[in-house]
Amino acid sequence: MSSVFADSRLGPGTLTLGSAEYGQQLTNVVLTPSVDSTDGTPTLANPTPLPEQKETWALEGSAIQDFELQTGFVNYCFDHAGETIAFVWTPVTGATNVSYSGDCLVSSIPIGGDAGVQITADFSFPVDGKPTRAGGTPLEASSAKAKA
Repeated sequence: MSSVFADSRLGPGTLTLGSAEYGQQLTNVVLTPSVDSTDGTPTLANPTPLPEQKETWALEGSAIQDFELQTGFVNYCFDHAGETIAFVWTPVTGATNVSYSGDCLVSSIPIGGDAGVQITADFSFPVDGKPTRAGGTPLEASSAKAKA
């Protein structure tokens, strides 16, 4: 049995909403799953069914506010609130080109904060269905590197 270890870290990366790229403003990006579970309905044929589960996803994170830029992240969210927008998130640009994509429902984010300091705003955009993953290092290749 082989053991494989990876220490994945964010950046440098990108987040594209529609055709606009906002990686330079984001301090944190997470695709967050949520699972709602209810007990299955017992039947005569199956008195102990597995729970029924529904998984949902959200594109979440924090952004440095840039409300002074007409095409900045804050104003993009303000202008496109309530719209379903395609996204592509690449956590780390480079050889593996891992990316996640899908459609998310954009909402406005907080604008403003404390005076005289860098301010950030958190966002959470529901994702339509499950995000699509692309790229990555095949397990065989990473195992070979670990053994070398």
